[in-house]
Amino acid sequence: MTTPGLRIAQISDLHFGRHLPAMAEALLADLAAVAPSMVAVCGDLTQTAREAEFRAARAFLDQLPAPALVVPGNHDLPGWEVWSRFTSPWRRWRHHLGTDPYRPVVLTMDGLAAVGVNTARRWGPHPDWSRGRIDARQLVAIGAEFDRAPVADLRVLIAHHPFLLTEAGLHRGLVGRAPLALRRLRRKADLLLGGHIHLGYSGVVDGLVVAQSGTAFSDRLKGEPNSYNLVEADGDRLAVTVRRWGGARFDTHDRREYTRTERQWSAL
Repeated sequence: MTTPGLRIAQISDLHFGRHLPAMAEALLADLAAVAPSMVAVCGDLTQTAREAEFRAARAFLDQLPAPALVVPGNHDLPGWEVWSRFTSPWRRWRHHLGTDPYRPVVLTMDGLAAVGVNTARRWGPHPDWSRGRIDARQLVAIGAEFDRAPVADLRVLIAHHPFLLTEAGLHRGLVGRAPLALRRLRRKADLLLGGHIHLGYSGVVDGLVVAQSGTAFSDRLKGEPNSYNLVEADGDRLAVTVRRWGGARFDTHDRREYTRTERQWSAL
């Protein structure tokens, strides 16, 4: 059984450069109040991958009240700086975040094994290069990390692009190779966390709980207010709460509960 009281705060799409400073401060206060065990940061820390935006993102991350696992998003690549995008796409990320986007990032603690992967790509086989992909090499590395974890650990994959879409986000597209990833992760992972589409919700796909986080505090809204998710795990029970911005603070908007039987999750 997972450790009672395990809490994961899931934030995404910070978009420094298009962020709302007062809301960012309110989010830090709310995170301090809910006291998460860890913070999952699901990409798009910046708007245009500029130095000043990365510095602002780094300063924000340094104020988080718990260990953070941070993955890139498509906005963390140089956009119209075409030469940089293809020759040194992650130079600023490495300098300010200190991780290698080509390698999984791992965070473990009592009852939890979390793996973060980069699903953003320099280019894609379709006109919308913002769409991401997960590849076979990444899936092998993810599986190896989860195989090393104690059998009772909650196993969490953190990425930027979605593995589950609602009708409102269907036009954005799933992460590339999503069906392959879901097959490989079935009975290995428990929870998949993502962002990208600026909508907050959760559900079950192929026995895995998927939680998508809205934009935490940017002005780039896609039909609903800013939000973040709070994941609470206790044994074979898991809850995902969407906490939305109400004008002065973040409050509970929606809560979904899930239960696990033989490493397969279902909604309650």
